[in-house]
This record gives sequence, C-alpha cells and structure tokens, in this order.
Amino acid sequence: MAKNVFKVKVFKVGQSDVPAPEVYRMSGWGKWEKLHFHMLLAYNDETNFLINTGMPKNIDERNTAMVEFAGERAKFISIDSIHLLSEYGFDAADIRNISFTPIQDYTTGRANEFKNARYHILKEGWVKDIVVSGHHNSDRNLFIPENVLKYLTFDARERIHFFEAVTETELIPGISALWVGCHHRSSLAFIINTDNGYIVFTDASFKSRNIDNFIPMGIAENIFECYRAYDMLKPYENVLSAYDPSISELEF
Repeated sequence: MAKNVFKVKVFKVGQSDVPAPEVYRMSGWGKWEKLHFHMLLAYNDETNFLINTGMPKNIDERNTAMVEFAGERAKFISIDSIHLLSEYGFDAADIRNISFTPIQDYTTGRANEFKNARYHILKEGWVKDIVVSGHHNSDRNLFIPENVLKYLTFDARERIHFFEAVTETELIPGISALWVGCHHRSSLAFIINTDNGYIVFTDASFKSRNIDNFIPMGIAENIFECYRAYDMLKPYENVLSAYDPSISELEF
C-alpha cells in the first residue's frame, strides 16, 4: 500500500438516545434519535492515525448532565475503546498520531493512555473550548476529563502539534483537516485518502440527513457554519457523519 493511502476502520465506542430536535433543528418534536459515538483508525504499512479515543472509564458526570437534559433515556452507554483497538490488532502503544473532533469527554476520554502518539490539536478549539472560560464550557470535564487535561498539559506537551485549519491543512501525508465549526469551536472535517477515494469524517453533521436535506443540527453553536460545511461536503461521495449509526464498523 502506498504510504499516503490508508485503510480505515470505524469503531462504535458508545451510544445514546437524544430528543430529535437536537439532531435536526426545529423538527421531530416528541421523537427520539439514536446516536452512536465513533472512533476512526486510519492505517497503512508506514503509520497510523486515530481520530477520537473513546469515552472516559467513568461517565457518571456526563450521564448526570444527560439526565438533567433529557431524562434517563439519554444516558450514555460506553464501550471500552482501548479493548476495541486491541481486538483489531493495535495496542495503545502502537498508535502514532491522534486528533479529535470535537474536543469532548467522549472523544478525549482515553487520550492519556497513548504514550507514543503525537497529538494534533486544533489551536482555536483548544483555546476557545478549554483555555478560555465562559458560560459555554463551565462544565469543563464534559469537554476533557481532568486527568486527560493534566496528561496533555504536562506529560505529553512535547508531543502536541497545535495547528490551524481555516483552509485544508495536511496533518500527515494523506490525511488533512479543515475547520468547520457548526457544532463546537473544535469541530473539524478530516479528509482521508483511501483506495476508494477520499472519505470525510466530521461532527458538523450528526447524521447523513443533515447534509442530504440541508438541515442544521439543533445543538449547533452556529447554523450558518453548518450550511457552509454542508456546501463544502456535498461534492464528497463518502462523508461519515460522526454520530450516524449507519457508519458503525465500516471499513474502507
């Protein structure tokens, strides 16, 4: 396999039911939508790249917030992401590159367990969602667990690559990132070169219907960024919406 071309595996690392208007703005009142949370591994003979690291071992704080938001039905169910990687043939020590979209506890929850990885972190997302305090991130542990924040700040500081992605930015050959916003300040679209052409993984759309029908997510921080992202993503044949159950366990 060429070094700039990757195989891709999508892992389901958790699930939740949420009120439909969270997923589709101003629609689906009284209905629920099932979300799957995903970790994506891109790999070839030369290197690998992990997008998201799964949920924390303890998700009590997240589930307390979910119950307050929508009741018991909305609780997260977690699957051990490190175990999933191991079953697929990759130990945490084997992972060479990591990034996140968005920066949330369900994507950063196990990030402190990768001792040899380089962390590619969107500078704007890190500053606005983690460093600068505000009403939007008053529950900081829901963005990044305390132990993970300490690990990245101190233990892994020499392995962090802060990047900007106002335009498409190559992180390693064959994998690029583009800031899309819409959901969070840290939300990205990852563009990965595979034998089947480019695939895109993004949380700017919760499910494919967001893009197909041009419906912003209800939980968007900025719906105009959603529209811009959907315009940008339309030309790509394989867009993986980050919480869509239909992408669980896909391989490219």
